Amino acid sequence: MCIANCVSDNCAICGIFRISAHCLTCLQGLCSECDRLYHSSPERSNHHRTAVTSSSSSSKIRSSHSSSTWCCLHCTKVNSIQDLLCEECERPRLESISSNRDESQPATITDWQCKSCTMVNAASSILCEVCERPRLATRPPTNPSHPPVTPPRPPAPVLGMPGDPDSQWVCQFCTYLNYSPATVCDMCNLARPEPAPLPAKLRPPSPVRRVPALPIKPKEPAPEDLNSWRQRLMKEEGLKLIQLIRDGEKKGVSPEEVYTSMRVAGENGILPCKWLKTELPLLLDQIRMLVTTFSLQSDKTTSDNMNRSCEASDEDAPAETERAIQLSRTEAKQGWLTAGGDLERAARQALRDRLAKVKELCVLGFTDEALCHEVLRQSGGEVRGALALLQRPLLEPFHNRIWSEKAEPPVDIHHPDKQRICRRLLAVYDLPSWGRCELVLSLLLEHSAPYSLEDVVQAVRESHDREFIKRVLAKECPICLSVFPHSKMQSLTSCQCSVCCGCFQQHFTIAVRDKHIRDMVCPVCWEPNINDPEHLNSYFSTLDIQLRECLEPEVYELFHKKLTEQALIKDPKFLWCCHCSYGFIYDGDQLKVTCFQCHNSFCAQCKKPWESQHTGLSCEQYQSWKRENDPGYQKQGLAGYLRDNGITCPNCRFQYALSKGGCMHFCCSQCRYQFCSGCNNPFHTTCAVDECSVSGLHAHHPRDCLFYLRDWEPSRLQALLQNNDVAFNTEPPPGTQTGLCGVIEQKDEGGQQPDSACGAQTQNGHAGLCEKHYREYLVSLINSHSIDPAPLYSSSELLLACRRYKVDDSRRDGEDSFTYHSRLLEKLMVEVPLGDKVPRKK
Repeated sequence: MCIANCVSDNCAICGIFRISAHCLTCLQGLCSECDRLYHSSPERSNHHRTAVTSSSSSSKIRSSHSSSTWCCLHCTKVNSIQDLLCEECERPRLESISSNRDESQPATITDWQCKSCTMVNAASSILCEVCERPRLATRPPTNPSHPPVTPPRPPAPVLGMPGDPDSQWVCQFCTYLNYSPATVCDMCNLARPEPAPLPAKLRPPSPVRRVPALPIKPKEPAPEDLNSWRQRLMKEEGLKLIQLIRDGEKKGVSPEEVYTSMRVAGENGILPCKWLKTELPLLLDQIRMLVTTFSLQSDKTTSDNMNRSCEASDEDAPAETERAIQLSRTEAKQGWLTAGGDLERAARQALRDRLAKVKELCVLGFTDEALCHEVLRQSGGEVRGALALLQRPLLEPFHNRIWSEKAEPPVDIHHPDKQRICRRLLAVYDLPSWGRCELVLSLLLEHSAPYSLEDVVQAVRESHDREFIKRVLAKECPICLSVFPHSKMQSLTSCQCSVCCGCFQQHFTIAVRDKHIRDMVCPVCWEPNINDPEHLNSYFSTLDIQLRECLEPEVYELFHKKLTEQALIKDPKFLWCCHCSYGFIYDGDQLKVTCFQCHNSFCAQCKKPWESQHTGLSCEQYQSWKRENDPGYQKQGLAGYLRDNGITCPNCRFQYALSKGGCMHFCCSQCRYQFCSGCNNPFHTTCAVDECSVSGLHAHHPRDCLFYLRDWEPSRLQALLQNNDVAFNTEPPPGTQTGLCGVIEQKDEGGQQPDSACGAQTQNGHAGLCEKHYREYLVSLINSHSIDPAPLYSSSELLLACRRYKVDDSRRDGEDSFTYHSRLLEKLMVEVPLGDKVPRKK
């Protein structure tokens, strides 16, 4: 009854103070101080506690029988309620005042049962004889995976026990163990609280007090003091071990080595890392010697047994062979760690491991045990490394064949073992599956199959459709009409045409060496349009990549040189020499330019050979002076005029001293730009005008271009000039050649285009020119004075011009022909004017 009341009224840990809180998780009542310390641990932060009011406790005391004394459980001395220690034995009071005890009635002391292990202990014992847990401790929570570890019971109190001034102290906030000289916690940096005076039950016995009464048993520490001491001791040992392990990891030592070295070294004071460096090699050599001894003893026993069996069967005894097993230090070290530092156990364990590894290698087909032992020693006991050493001699022929400079033997598709062929195809050509290998083989074995192995493999990698592969392997080149696989065909980005690699290389090699860079187009459809600069730049950027792989180095270098010249032509400062056709960039501002190639001079503006009379005169003033004062120029007449005012390329500004006549389509020999020689408008194959519906090669000419006016009679052209007060020649100048037209023009003769005189018969009133070139002379005057030929249009010509230039030609109701013609003419001249913005040659 006394014990029950103590448990229910006093703290379950100290047994002294009244319960102030009841924990619903651990099912125990604690005083305020014990509750604070016990539930300060992070593991118990989720415990639910309820406060016990003092009114209920005081009412319980008042309802019970009041008593002012308590009975010591050890010596049965009745002490006053104010005493915390027994007056007789100075033992602490471990239970509360009994409410049902009578002062005259002696205390009844019975045995008690441990709440942890259910051991029944004597009433005088404080700790359980089996689990050494305190008498008043609650049952700990069970955890099957981690059984409780009982620390060893200390033989006697040592430094660190409560009450010792040099002891360590535990922080009340983070429970970190600190040394006594420290006044601030090393973990949380909080100040150490002032030590409270120990209660009477924890004070050491007074040295002057003598109790001659009953013999006193040796004083044992209270259960709560013993538990805290054990916990602190275990924490110190654990922190020390953790620090040693961390130091070892920094030096490349594993935790197992640190722990085993501590067990073997004992208390000699040598650090584990130092011990492993100085002492461990000697121990490993001893283990290796023991393994050698054990192996020799085992072989000798086996040999004796075989000799006895042979003698019993009257056979010759085999020769005794001793086989000493040599371990590596790595194996010896592994056995030492497994055995926990015991040398003999380590040697036997290492020997067993070695024999097991040898057996494993024998199962893999390597039956020479001596060789297996040797490779295991070389590999440090690793089976994988030993296996690599054993397989190396077997792979030597394969390595020699792989690294040989001899060519790989071709695949024989007619070999009788088809599976072998498929295996080789799968290994050499890296095909995605076994079925693709069989497909390659079947395509090659077809009758009259003109395919090569590499072409078929490339096609099968891209598709598994047999019919599609056959179409891919049978592409016809439109130039040489030969059949090639798709991988041997090349195409440009500007079109869908594809030619074989040989024709592709030959076409562009000839184009680079003998033609202009603008001739480097598709040999089948002659795309792209060379007059479109935007498409031309993107085309050459991709063509450069293709030609880099197929052209010879010197041809490819020439291509880059021409490509650079093509880019320089677009520079407005680029000039062509009129003497040698050499091009260069001129940064000066003077009219006189000297060529760097031929060192001759010419005018930077009119591109005519430089003469001293040109100094200080503009190009127009110089031409007027030349026509009036140069006898040689006057003898040439209008032929010289047409030559000097010949054709100028609008793209590269290269001048041609000739008048072509006839076809107005002109292709510059320098930049291959195609334009109209009368108005300089470009010719298109793919027109950029949205409203245009003309297909094929064409240009959009203004109505005053020679392209339209060359069909007019000379008298009609003369009338147009007379209406605008423009003078023109009808008679040749005196002294000029008559009879044959001397205008220089470009002619087509045998595939070549030489420049020669026209040679046509002249007519009267045409100023010593043929009718074709006289018309050209009159039109040049019309263009130079910006004269609109529309006022001389007939009704049919006016309607045709309105439809050509998309002008509304609808006729109003009741409108007569004259009014309709006048209104339509005015509308054409207003909506489609001939101003300076219209590109044309003047």
